[in-house]
Amino acid sequence: MSPSIIRRCLGWAPWCAALMTAGALAQSVSKTPTRSGDNRPDRSPGQTLVQWRFDADNDLQGWTLGGQLADVRVGDGTLHGRATGNDPILFGPVFEISATATQYVEICLRGTSPSMAELFWTETLEGQYGGFSAQKYRAFNTHGDGAYHVYRIWPFWQAAKKIIRLRFDPPSDGEFDLQWVRIAQAPAPNACAAQAWNAADLRDQWIDSGDVAQGPQGPILLSPLLSIPAAEHAFVSVRLATSTAGSGRLFCVCDSQFGWQDMTFSLRADGRMHTYNLACDALAKWRDTIVMLGLQLPGGADSATQIESVQVAADPQGPIEFDVVYFGPDEGIQRAGRQVQVSCMLANRGGQTAEHVVATFEADGPAQVLDGATKTIDHLSFDLPKTVRWQVRSDRVGTLGMRVRVAAAGAEPVSAVAALELTPKPDVPPSDYVPEPKPVKSPYEIGAFYFPGFPTMRQWRPILDWPNRKPILGWYDESNPECADWQIKWAVEHGIDFYMVDWYWCQGRRQLEHWLHDAYGKARYKRYLKWCVMWANHNPPNTHSADDWRDVTQYWIDHYFHTPEYYRIDDRPVVMIWAPQNVRDDLGGSDEAARLYAMSQEMAKAAGLPGIYFVAMSGHDDHRRTAELVREGFEAATTYHAFQLAWRQSGGNRFPYANLLDTCPELWDKAQRSSGGLLYLPVIDTGWDARPWHGDKSIVAEGRTPNLFGKLCRLGRQFADEHHKKIILLGPVNEWGEGSYIEPYAQYGFQDLDQLRAAFCEPGDWPPNLVPADVGRGPYDLPTPAAKTAWEFDSAADLQGWIGNAHVADLASRDGLLIGRSIGHDPALQVSGLQIEASRLNQLSLRVRSNRNQRLQIFWATPFSAMNENASASVSIIGDGQFHDYEIDLTKASRWRRIVTALRIDPATAPGVEFAIDYIRLSSG
Repeated sequence: MSPSIIRRCLGWAPWCAALMTAGALAQSVSKTPTRSGDNRPDRSPGQTLVQWRFDADNDLQGWTLGGQLADVRVGDGTLHGRATGNDPILFGPVFEISATATQYVEICLRGTSPSMAELFWTETLEGQYGGFSAQKYRAFNTHGDGAYHVYRIWPFWQAAKKIIRLRFDPPSDGEFDLQWVRIAQAPAPNACAAQAWNAADLRDQWIDSGDVAQGPQGPILLSPLLSIPAAEHAFVSVRLATSTAGSGRLFCVCDSQFGWQDMTFSLRADGRMHTYNLACDALAKWRDTIVMLGLQLPGGADSATQIESVQVAADPQGPIEFDVVYFGPDEGIQRAGRQVQVSCMLANRGGQTAEHVVATFEADGPAQVLDGATKTIDHLSFDLPKTVRWQVRSDRVGTLGMRVRVAAAGAEPVSAVAALELTPKPDVPPSDYVPEPKPVKSPYEIGAFYFPGFPTMRQWRPILDWPNRKPILGWYDESNPECADWQIKWAVEHGIDFYMVDWYWCQGRRQLEHWLHDAYGKARYKRYLKWCVMWANHNPPNTHSADDWRDVTQYWIDHYFHTPEYYRIDDRPVVMIWAPQNVRDDLGGSDEAARLYAMSQEMAKAAGLPGIYFVAMSGHDDHRRTAELVREGFEAATTYHAFQLAWRQSGGNRFPYANLLDTCPELWDKAQRSSGGLLYLPVIDTGWDARPWHGDKSIVAEGRTPNLFGKLCRLGRQFADEHHKKIILLGPVNEWGEGSYIEPYAQYGFQDLDQLRAAFCEPGDWPPNLVPADVGRGPYDLPTPAAKTAWEFDSAADLQGWIGNAHVADLASRDGLLIGRSIGHDPALQVSGLQIEASRLNQLSLRVRSNRNQRLQIFWATPFSAMNENASASVSIIGDGQFHDYEIDLTKASRWRRIVTALRIDPATAPGVEFAIDYIRLSSG
């Protein structure tokens, strides 16, 4: 029973499971020095609670085999064995100890091949898997270098109250020797009531964990045992100075959850003191009572890093601290002689609000600032970035240097510089449509993943705070065929032959097909760019079936496969499957899944096609799993990204994109070696930075530039040539929220695509890079809705963004009222896409009518935390059928802070309640 199987049984989305497993791997390797003259590690100093030493021949110490192991024997002081599958298992004997947060497990192991190992624990023998589950385990990488290593793992299993059994899954590749396993109690300081530590406190009270999660970074320092109510303390503020580039990690442990969770934060390596306010309520395990914290910095707290303090607090701490998030052009391509817009996005990372912030723009050389060089921001509070813009014009072709200086009372001024590349206007006439594409030639077939995720401004809203990502098409309607024709033109003029479109089907329900059906499907130039289905089948468990498989295959045949634009390999339409394991699990095994793929082939041939070419997006990381895919009917394999190895080696969630230049070739080589009977299609990664969607807990490939992307492209071509491959894939072209994009955008314009073309296309008279303004087309931006803080419902049939859930019926705007009735016990009205400064708007006024006495409850979300009971307030509603005015003082709500991005109002707690809302208003108290 592997963790992936456990997760699948518990309903985890496979792609989440894959990311979380990779995350565990990324936090999982440590090496312990060995004794002089002896290749076995020293023991750690903690008090041993339970220990198993395999130093007596033929004595397994009560451990039993769980499967997929061979040649198991005890001799010469070790338990020896060899994995025969992906899920080798050793079960420990039953024992009992009280579980605390200060206990750790050490495993002394050597192996012959680098591989993952796993430790499980349980407090019960009941349940489907004998008490073991995906919530109670840690994965870690083993060295596989033939030497003994001690792997120390802090399980943080205190929520179990007691531990009665361990399970150890040894490395799933090669042979291993297990010398001993022990559970120890750390010599940790006694519990303390502190919530703040200065440098001396950190030195005296925090300990080096020695955990295998430290990776290439410095040690993880653990706090004493704590007792901090998480709901009342949303922030950990770390104040430090460093000249070491990289990132730090904060870990948290709560009393009610297993394991720890970490947050990665980028360091400002300028040697100056900065405050890092970490919004911990974004973490799933920042809840109930926090019992321990951990802190990790690159290289440790050495002479290059000075920690002044760590503080747990309700609000961000520290003085005003400006951070120029972005300074540069808005449009990506700037023409000399044409008006250009330059933006400066500014954030305040400190706890104090800055008032009357002045930003002053300067330009080198002959340039006109058309709307004044000085801009003012009335106030700038923590983590609500604000943007100022200048309209600039210069008639000179070339590089225009720019500077901005930002100042405010009580704050240290900051400056930033940028360059404006002004190119000549192309000699093309105005056009009544997108100019026809001029495809370039390449000896390769280049495909790119496409995510159709931006049909309305609601989906674009999180990206607005990242102006460097603004597409050259603007914040566009992705269902617009004219926009699709620009995308097609730019793709084929830079060597891209086909898109692999993320496609969603769950038991007949489809979504996100606006681009495919409405934009590309109606585009004038679709004949130039082929496409294929990448079925993102990360569906809930038990949603694949024989009947459903027949339906989805028939849909492909009826709507896609016979069209001339559909991409084919060996004259067969290509279908990529995100998670073959999901199909296998739902059907009950590989043999059952194989029958479905065979059925699809029969259906395709009956429709006059030569068959279907299936490509696996996962599940091909070793020969055994590859053989399983081949038996099922797959012919090729690939992945959506190729940054996994760089991430794993980083030991955290931040790593340089430049590391991909070393790790991608290694990843491609490994995938090629394990491809077996599958054609391996290498992927050139386009980056990852999902902070617009997931905040600071996101994985970030830092420092991606067109130059680095070009180098990776050339390495990809070298790999393809060495292995005689003609099909090469790119990561997503337009994952704007996840930070994987090369479609032309504000920061670098066409430079990524130009690097791609230079790496893979034949030299020649390449077409110029045209933008819509060059031919008098555009803009295509969707209207940006005004930031609302009050709702009056005066317009008939206009719900003003409010929607109801399944427990609300007849929701309508009529006669100046928002009306509806509850048909369940949890009716909810919700509005999103907000930007409410909680510190300034902290009084909520409502005028409500109800036919029954009820409790009205309001919830809210921030960029860091979802809606929950801790982020809520309520008021009693009089149910006499008359309107009454209600005031909720949100200053008394501990979680009403920072920026509120969504509101939810539950107008009742029972079915049968008729309600009407005259207005909802937020104001300053």
